[in-house]
Amino acid sequence: MSPNHPPLAHTGAPHGPAVLVVDDDAAILDFVRAALEDTGYRVYTAVGGEALPVARDRQPALILLDIQMPGMDGIEVSRRLRADPATAPIPIVAMSAQERLLAAGARLQVNDRLPKPFDLADLYLIVARWTARPER
Repeated sequence: MSPNHPPLAHTGAPHGPAVLVVDDDAAILDFVRAALEDTGYRVYTAVGGEALPVARDRQPALILLDIQMPGMDGIEVSRRLRADPATAPIPIVAMSAQERLLAAGARLQVNDRLPKPFDLADLYLIVARWTARPER
């Protein structure tokens, strides 16, 4: 566990869809958490392999996953999430520099990609796309 990144942090609206943000950069975690909480999402954060028990226990509607992290990288995290029946159905969006996303290719078991740097409009669009619930 990183001293600057608790394995699980939650604040924000109690009724919005939950999003797990996995990144080793505190500035990215803070930026994404603030942006999503401002629009009503519940946000959990983790670094690397810390995401596995958080995803299993919290069952977020979406996981935003960085590729390049120390220890367990995003490729391994995505592989383990997909191998666990409890987390396999959760949509995963990879967040990384475009060249890293291209280099990871098929080894990255994700539903979508969000190239860094990204702006708020792109973040909101992709999160809404994967957390949308059909209205009936």
